[in-house]
Amino acid sequence: MINSKFYRKKKSKVGLYINNILICIIILLSSLIVCNYSSNVRSFYQNNILNKNISFNDFKKLYNKIKSDGKEELLVSNNTPLNLVEKRGDSYIVNYESEPVYYLKPGIIVYIGEKDDLGNTVIVQGNDGVDIWYSNVTDLSNSLYDYVKSSDILGNAKDGKLVLTLDKNGTYLDYEEYMEN
Repeated sequence: MINSKFYRKKKSKVGLYINNILICIIILLSSLIVCNYSSNVRSFYQNNILNKNISFNDFKKLYNKIKSDGKEELLVSNNTPLNLVEKRGDSYIVNYESEPVYYLKPGIIVYIGEKDDLGNTVIVQGNDGVDIWYSNVTDLSNSLYDYVKSSDILGNAKDGKLVLTLDKNGTYLDYEEYMEN
C-alpha cells in the first residue's frame, strides 16, 4: 500500500485541455464584444485579419517557443537531390520512376485538390514561408493542415512525373537556390 503522505496525484491532462479551451473561449468572446462596440477595433480586425493571408508559420514558431520554453526546434531536411528533367514556366518536372515522393522541407499542408493543367496538387507552406506545390501526385498519405517533415512520404508521382513549384509571396523561386539556403 502506498503511504498517502508521500503519494502525489498526477495532474490530469483532461483538466489542462479544458483550461486551455476555456481560456480560448474567453479570449474569443471578449474580442467579439470589443469588435461590436468599437468601430476602430472592427476596422482593424477587418483590414488586418480578415483581408490578409495568415501565415501558419507564425503560429508554428509561436507554438514551438511556448512548447520548448524559448528553445528553437531544429528540423532536419532531407536534401536528396532531385532528377530535374525540365523547367516548364515557373515549375519543374521531376522524374520519379517507382519510388515514393518525399516532402522537400517541413511545413503545414494548406491545400489539397485539383489545379488546372497540374492535376492533383498538394501545397505545403514551409517553415521558411515558401509555398511548395507538389502537382501530378497520387496516393496521398496526409490530410489538410497536417504538419509534415522532410522525411515523410507525400505519395506517388502519376506516370513517374512530379510537377514542382516554389512560391514565396507570389514570386517563384529557383529550385537550386532554394535548396542551398
